[in-house]
Amino acid sequence: MIYLDVEKEIERKRRRLHESIEKNGINSKETRKISIEVDNLLNEYYNKVKQYNEGNTMIVFYEKSLKELKDLMLDLGGFPNIKLWNEYALKNNCLNSASLEYISGLNWHKLEKKIRLELIKKS
Repeated sequence: MIYLDVEKEIERKRRRLHESIEKNGINSKETRKISIEVDNLLNEYYNKVKQYNEGNTMIVFYEKSLKELKDLMLDLGGFPNIKLWNEYALKNNCLNSASLEYISGLNWHKLEKKIRLELIKKS
């Protein structure tokens, strides 16, 4: 697949994923299968484009999602778990936890530590 085809396919599968979540639930076999397909496409996408290119659509969504995650953390008084974040992300057009982990190169726990440190440095 060429670059634009991958972007279109990601968007198509993302829509299917959202539909499956609404129809079958977030933990259903069908939803997990589609989620893995989306993750594989994201991996392919990042293998074809410069990962940290300024203005890259995924990076824009990543930065937006991090801001939303920080805001949610402040609202909740703590870091959300993966399930809560994924539900929030779905409703607010943000990247899910797997995408945030992939792009950041950090697991959920290490991402939490990174964000907490950033918030401490700002205050």
